[in-house]
Amino acid sequence: MINMLRSEHLKYKRTFCRKLFFIVPMYVLLNLPFMNMYFFINTLNLWSCFIMPFMISLICALSVLREKRAGNYRTLKSKDINLKKMWISKILIVTYYEFLASIVFLSIMLLVKLIYKTSLIHPKELLIATFVIFITTLILIPICLFLAEIFGTFAPILITLIGAIAGTIFATKSTWYLCPFSIAPRLMCPIIKVHPSGIPLEIGSPLLNSSVISKGFIISITLFIILSVITSFWFSKRRN
Repeated sequence: MINMLRSEHLKYKRTFCRKLFFIVPMYVLLNLPFMNMYFFINTLNLWSCFIMPFMISLICALSVLREKRAGNYRTLKSKDINLKKMWISKILIVTYYEFLASIVFLSIMLLVKLIYKTSLIHPKELLIATFVIFITTLILIPICLFLAEIFGTFAPILITLIGAIAGTIFATKSTWYLCPFSIAPRLMCPIIKVHPSGIPLEIGSPLLNSSVISKGFIISITLFIILSVITSFWFSKRRN
């Protein structure tokens, strides 16, 4: 498994995919001259609703496209390769780069907070929000890889576009946990106290209920593991 992870990691060397995980968070710095406190808070909202999901979908799409163009899949049958482990390694490497992107994003947000010297959001809340977004978007990795394998490069991007819009709508519903794209924005509500649409929440709003955080965590991690295992079995059967 370690060798597969190393092999998968090497595939990202000197590729746009690898750079993308560091380029995307930099958009915060580009907007620094125009930033105000409203934009600062909503950057976390945008990161959870749109930016992170789209980054994951694009990376997964490009990863599958690279494999197909390289013709690697055609040689799998002639080699003694555990396809389940190969699929899991793909998921774990994307997870690794998503984590690095989250660290870069958090560092930039802390820098911006230091520059503006604002007490609007505590560093602890920034850390929690970034970590929550990272965990609750993991479920999108096996989904996007699966869609890219089945339907092609643009499928995960298109589904993410639809899902991101639907996610902001379902995030305020009692059934928010049924939509993978609504989990992250729903959990942001009690943390940054902002509606998924970007409007500050009023005191007493039911969306401020923090009990959803533990529920969302459990759902996200459980589904991430289940979908990773299921899609790994699918991948091994499809390639055999």
